[in-house]
Amino acid sequence: MSVFNQVLEEVELLGRKHPPVSHLHTSCLCNAVISLLKVPLSFQRYFFQKLQSTSIKLALSPSPRNPTEPIAVQSNQQMALKVEGVVQHGSKPGLFRKIQSVCLSVSSTLQSKPGQDYKLPAEAARSEIEQQVEPHNDYFSTQFLLNLAVLGTHQITVEASVVDSNGILWKTGPKTTIFAKSLEDPYTQQVRLQQQPQVQQPAQPQRNAYSRF
Repeated sequence: MSVFNQVLEEVELLGRKHPPVSHLHTSCLCNAVISLLKVPLSFQRYFFQKLQSTSIKLALSPSPRNPTEPIAVQSNQQMALKVEGVVQHGSKPGLFRKIQSVCLSVSSTLQSKPGQDYKLPAEAARSEIEQQVEPHNDYFSTQFLLNLAVLGTHQITVEASVVDSNGILWKTGPKTTIFAKSLEDPYTQQVRLQQQPQVQQPAQPQRNAYSRF
């Protein structure tokens, strides 16, 4: 505070002795700026050091053995995706913020479709579901029903976020991705094959022993 008081006294002294504005006022302002820049800024400790950390570990079911291998799903059935997770805290949990709930966002995007030339609407190629779950003893579990009626390979992404006691959303992650392949059910496939027109082959002329004569 001594630097600020010194600058204030110099400005008040110039205002009483010299009419504004003179070169002395300009020089006084330059000296005041230099004096203020020499004073270090008093940042709080948590500005440099992370005192609270929160992370989430997710587990999806069903999950493929190979991450690149898609999960087979019938197109006439909904896919039940179970999401489990554990909230992991640092050395000082709840120091500045407390977790009220975990926000889970599940989105499915169509990656490839088998051989159709028609264009799909945007709502059929992509869907998104969001749900908030309150953890108990740092554990939470919920379930989503995904409609994968369009045949093809779908990319399913699950992203977790944290909502604190003030209702503020924190993008803590993680983001997990799996693939699901929507297959045509046997009954629909059988009906489709029956409705396809059968190509008739031209009848070949019958030959007998007298055809050469």
